[in-house]
Amino acid sequence: MSSDAPDTPTPDADIVDGDTIEAVDEAHDELAEELEPEPEPDPNLVTVTVNGRDLPARKGDMVIKTALEADEYVPHFCYHPRMSPVGMCRQCMVEVEGPRGPMMVVSCMTPVADGQVVRTDTPQVKRAQEGMLELLLANHPLDCPVCDKGGECPLQDQAFSHGPGESRFVEEKRHYEKPIPISDLVYLDRERCILTSRSCRTSRATPCRSARSEHSPPSRIGSRRARGTLLSASPPARPARSVAAPWSNRAVTNSCAIRESTPTRSTGVGCATAVASTSKRSTPTTA
Repeated sequence: MSSDAPDTPTPDADIVDGDTIEAVDEAHDELAEELEPEPEPDPNLVTVTVNGRDLPARKGDMVIKTALEADEYVPHFCYHPRMSPVGMCRQCMVEVEGPRGPMMVVSCMTPVADGQVVRTDTPQVKRAQEGMLELLLANHPLDCPVCDKGGECPLQDQAFSHGPGESRFVEEKRHYEKPIPISDLVYLDRERCILTSRSCRTSRATPCRSARSEHSPPSRIGSRRARGTLLSASPPARPARSVAAPWSNRAVTNSCAIRESTPTRSTGVGCATAVASTSKRSTPTTA
C-alpha cells in the first residue's frame, strides 16, 4: 500500500555551506602561521638615529650615505657614492654622541653603528661648516660671473646655503697659470680647484700632484671613457668654456654613443647623458 505523502528531502552530505568553508580556511591559515618559522634577523642590519629619526642601515655604510638616503642633507664636496671616501674637504662634519658626549666627526669616514645618534643641524655643526667654507674660499677667485660653472656650481650653492656670508681674509689670493689643457676636452684651472681629489680618483691617469703642485707637469688623459667620466664626476672646464652660461643653455637628455673596447669588456654604449644646447653649438655636459 503506497502513501500519497510527498517524499521528505534528505540533506546531501557533500553540500557544505559557505560559513563552514570560511571557518575551515581561517583555521588552516592560523595553523600555517603557527608552523611557519620566524625569519632570522639580518645580522648586518643596524638602527641609527639621525636628527631624531630611527633609520635602518647596514654595517659598513658611512653616516653620510645613511643620512642622504633618508633625505637628511649633509653638505659635501669630495664624497661620491661610487668612490672610496677620503675625507679631504671636511665639509660633511656632523655631531655624533660618543662615550664622552657629542663630538664632531667627518660623516664620509665614520661607519654607522647600532644605536648611534647623529645630528646634522646643531649650532656646532653649522659653525664648523661655515669655517670650512671660509677656508675653501680663502684663495678661491671671484670668477662666478664669468665662470663656466656659474649657476650650477656646488661650491657656489653651498657657500650660499651653508656659508658664513662674509670672509675675514683680506690677503692677496694665490695665482696660477690657467687653464692647463690636460686633454682636448678637459682643462685644469688650479685657481678654482678646491682639492677634493674627485678628478684624480675618477681618472687614475691624472696624478693628484698635477692639481696640487705649481711645478708639476700636466698629464694627458687619452681614454675617451676616462674623459667623459671625469667631466661627469668633477667640475673641470668643459668644451663650452667661454661659449655660453649654464642659464642660457637648453638641456635635453640623450644616450652616449662612444664605445670604449678592451680585450675583456666593452663600455660606454647607451650611457645616459645630458646635452646643453645653445644657438652656437651643442656641448655634452654630463655622462
